[in-house]
Amino acid sequence: MLSAGCSTPLPATASYGLSGVPALNDYCLAAQRLVSRTNYPVEVVIHDDFDDFVRSKAVIQGPQIQQYNWINADDMVVGVSCKLKSADHLNVSFGEGTAGPDGLCQDMNRAVFAEIRRRGVGLPFAAVMFEASENVSNTSEPGMTGPDWLKAYEATWVSDDNVLHVRAKGFRVDFTDPRFAKSPPQFRGIHYCHFLSPTYFAALLQGDAAAGVTIGQEVDLSRFPNRNAQ
Repeated sequence: MLSAGCSTPLPATASYGLSGVPALNDYCLAAQRLVSRTNYPVEVVIHDDFDDFVRSKAVIQGPQIQQYNWINADDMVVGVSCKLKSADHLNVSFGEGTAGPDGLCQDMNRAVFAEIRRRGVGLPFAAVMFEASENVSNTSEPGMTGPDWLKAYEATWVSDDNVLHVRAKGFRVDFTDPRFAKSPPQFRGIHYCHFLSPTYFAALLQGDAAAGVTIGQEVDLSRFPNRNAQ
């Protein structure tokens, strides 16, 4: 099962930042705008099936991006994964200045945190550290970085000094990167990110959820014989 929706064009003067905590169904739309620094309208497909999400691509037709929500044993959405379009591919297709420069996945986590705090939510931690390390790569087979990105990782933890650590996980393949010039077009011009969900982030700050959440899942490549799993 999946659902599709599309954004409406934004005014040329619209900010790339958030105007509030994004609704779950709008999360990847907001992330596309903020991470790729663009107001260009895109469509989002929200997947309920993990294998469908694995097979999906962020494509320039539309443009269309992809979303998958990670749900824990308590039926809380704890993470959101977005397959976004890179700024350079938007610029190549729709004109220079349409987007960019690309930011980081962690920029979205920071922005959501700021919006939650703006609501008056307290901070039960001594500090919040947004980990700088977020990019994954597959040096032996760069075109197959997708399964490495999808592997489960610890997205939040609290250190002994009561600092909350938040990690994003992502990778980007610029459409104009000569290293990937011979790769299939659907593997280029992408920026994939895992984020904390706004619901979980707010619950964590309110003391209603625990740190230690994991996001992601191992991909069984035997289920994708054509290796179409990025």
